[in-house]
Amino acid sequence: MERAALWRHLERHHGIISRPEAKCLEMTDGQIAYRLRSGEWIRLGPGVYRFAGTKLTWLGRARAEALSTGGLISHRAAATVWGIDGYRPGRLELVVPRGRALRRSSTRLHESTQFDRVERTVQQGVPVTGLARTVLDVAAVVGRRRLEWTIDAVLRQGLLDWPDLYQVLIRHSRRGRDGCGRLRALLDVRFGDTAIPDSRWNRMVSQLLIDAGLPPPAVEHEIYDGDEFVARVDLAYRYPRIAIELDSARHHLNRDSFEADPRRKNKLSVLGWTVLTFTWADSVDHPDELCATVIAARKTEIA
Repeated sequence: MERAALWRHLERHHGIISRPEAKCLEMTDGQIAYRLRSGEWIRLGPGVYRFAGTKLTWLGRARAEALSTGGLISHRAAATVWGIDGYRPGRLELVVPRGRALRRSSTRLHESTQFDRVERTVQQGVPVTGLARTVLDVAAVVGRRRLEWTIDAVLRQGLLDWPDLYQVLIRHSRRGRDGCGRLRALLDVRFGDTAIPDSRWNRMVSQLLIDAGLPPPAVEHEIYDGDEFVARVDLAYRYPRIAIELDSARHHLNRDSFEADPRRKNKLSVLGWTVLTFTWADSVDHPDELCATVIAARKTEIA
């Protein structure tokens, strides 16, 4: 073991180290046990230790909680770790998979059925939810005014932009999902669907389909009849031939589109393509139905 590497690790991580991290630094079980017996290290939780010469700070406690539970610092505590204006160290909050039995008197626990979709990030040495997910989680536990202040802060500080906020909404939007309704209502008032360029929206829906277990669709896919260009569709599965169109009022409620879109879709149908059309509301308010429709179409075409 290189002792300098150990000190660097402790210095960068608030004096906190986990057993797997110590093993990665080539420490043996005997060396770990010796440090615990001698009092050089103090056990904070299962497989998590603090160097006795380091003061236990709020960030250190946050790191230890996350490491010892396998969860992530979340909600208002995560906003503090990310440095969002208006949030200060207070009670720790931790998100864990639904059904994990934990008892924490000093930490507020949040169980998530979408833990697998939480972007695991390390900020200031602390395992924490991704920034956009943190804003969504905050939306579930604060009032409208505080949420608006939070969104103003992340935009002002350059931490997120409008598409980032819409993307996390689409990816996690499920019936009954805490925070989605509040965040959606505020975004609609503040910006509306003109906030999302079509190319960003395409990629958001693509991620939604991938999360549902589908293979990645082609984005902005061009379709030809021989050498003749027929259409560029928002998303596509080449086999079976399924074209997915995302219609926004901004681009489709005009006379040219009103006349051209049906002709284009007819040509695609003649070429054997199944054309599915969804709106912004479908992707945000009914994401499960959107994914189910695409899955059903793929099964039908394959059959």
